[in-house]
Amino acid sequence: MFTTLTKEQQSAEENSRSHALLLKGGFVRQSASGIYSMLPLGLRTLGKIEAIIDQELHAIGSQKLALPVLLSAENWKKTGRWNASKGEFFRLKDRRDADMLLSPTHEEEITHLVAQELKSSKQLPIRLYQIGRKYRDEFRPRAGLLRGREFVMKDLYTFDESVDAAYASYDLVARAYRNIFERIGVPFVVAEADTGNMGGSKSHEYHLISPVGEDTLLTCSSCGYTANEELAVGKLPQGTTAHESTIESSSNDVGKALGLSSRMPAHLSLFRYASLNREGAKVHEGYAAVAVQHGRSVNTLKVEKSLISHLEKSDLLPEGGVLDFTSTETLSSPSQLPDHVFIDDSVASLVPLVAEREDAAVVVHGPDHFRVTEAGDHCASCEESRPLTTVKAIEVAHAFYLGTRYSAALNCNFFPEKASSKSTSAPVPAEMGCYGIGISRLVATAAEVCHDDRGIVWPGSIAPYRVCIVPTSNNNAELLGLAEKIYDQLEDAVFKVRGRGTSVFYDDVVIDDRKQMFGAKMADAELIGYPFIVVLGKHALESGVVEVNQRIKGEPNLKTKVPVEKLGAWLFERQML
Repeated sequence: MFTTLTKEQQSAEENSRSHALLLKGGFVRQSASGIYSMLPLGLRTLGKIEAIIDQELHAIGSQKLALPVLLSAENWKKTGRWNASKGEFFRLKDRRDADMLLSPTHEEEITHLVAQELKSSKQLPIRLYQIGRKYRDEFRPRAGLLRGREFVMKDLYTFDESVDAAYASYDLVARAYRNIFERIGVPFVVAEADTGNMGGSKSHEYHLISPVGEDTLLTCSSCGYTANEELAVGKLPQGTTAHESTIESSSNDVGKALGLSSRMPAHLSLFRYASLNREGAKVHEGYAAVAVQHGRSVNTLKVEKSLISHLEKSDLLPEGGVLDFTSTETLSSPSQLPDHVFIDDSVASLVPLVAEREDAAVVVHGPDHFRVTEAGDHCASCEESRPLTTVKAIEVAHAFYLGTRYSAALNCNFFPEKASSKSTSAPVPAEMGCYGIGISRLVATAAEVCHDDRGIVWPGSIAPYRVCIVPTSNNNAELLGLAEKIYDQLEDAVFKVRGRGTSVFYDDVVIDDRKQMFGAKMADAELIGYPFIVVLGKHALESGVVEVNQRIKGEPNLKTKVPVEKLGAWLFERQML
């Protein structure tokens, strides 16, 4: 077996313990910034996660395919995303000067593919998925596999006849996702999330709790409400109403333009926006002011989504276009008014002051929840209204109901079954959903939440090997022979589970026969994280008894003396618990 010099690799990412362990344990090696080679141990863990995903997605009627990594920009321009995220993608031109990109995601590609085959509702539902490499030009790659420029993802895409059918698919995939994470064996939480530039109207994230996580979740201990900070809604604690505050606004120019007092119960933030068409040309622009209670932050995502909705309804944002939305300090001139004012419900008293101005052609939005929810705000989803708490987490999967954003733009249409004839009814776009799991990120996240000061403590389902056999001597031929005998015994088909024709230990046992000291091999076994370490010493030859070390996070190994002839049954019982 190819092994690495585990002690020679150290991580510069001091805040990411998982990255240091994956390097030191010989799972990955860095090729360039944000780009990693997956070594045999890492590839085995990656492959086990993929196998679990394959099984659960096949169980809900999904089919696997492979999509290209190198994509044409044509369909991306049709959906408007080519100009929406210019800094995030690896873009290139071929020898004919045609725009290309390395796939960051595959919504356009799969929709174009299905559009060529879909004709009738009788072909629906369609559920297609792939597992492959993706690319993003991260501004600052960090934490190893947690934030890389190249990564492995699973993407499932669903196509349905109606919104109800698409929601049914969404719930079906949600159950499959729960099965996947429960089988992997890591604790996870599901949070309501923003759809971002993916579009759609329904979205959930799957997180593993970790202090190194980049996402902040707010949760209620009473009803279990959990949402990403970007989407969370909370009620202000009693006694913090806006009228009790007379804090002076730092945006007096905006306030004066709106005719508001220089001493207001709110803080005004100013943004500049521009509507861009699919080609990236500007078709409309203006300013938006946002009023929230002093001391609270503006939830720019909620403001932006509300503004997009208004501009689309007013035909000021073309179909497939994008909104450029940036913070600014001043208006073009002191006398200019912002085109839109968004008023948070914490300062609802400002609504009539702005809306009733006869000379102000200002669109007032709200009062609504335009602030960032914070710890201590009260839950708005249950009667007890307990204070919300925050926790850091790492996102490892995401589910989106996309609607017809991509199918309409790329003509992925079908004729409804109930139509009397194709000549008398128009085709309708398919209702879509997309569901991703960051597989390489999940490897790192599992290591982040499942480790102690000795190394990684993998769940048995995704450990590179379930069992490592470690002879105490490198030169004793009898011990090495016994190791091979135990290896063969564990691979016997008697230790099989339903749906699997081979032993649960088949291709899941490794013998550490390296020419190393026994102590070094044991340290490496604990570092790598084998769930069970079978130690073969003199008692194994004299009395037929081996010592099994079971790895337990944060505790000394649980050591058990087991007769050789009962070892397979003993391990099988504990793997099935």
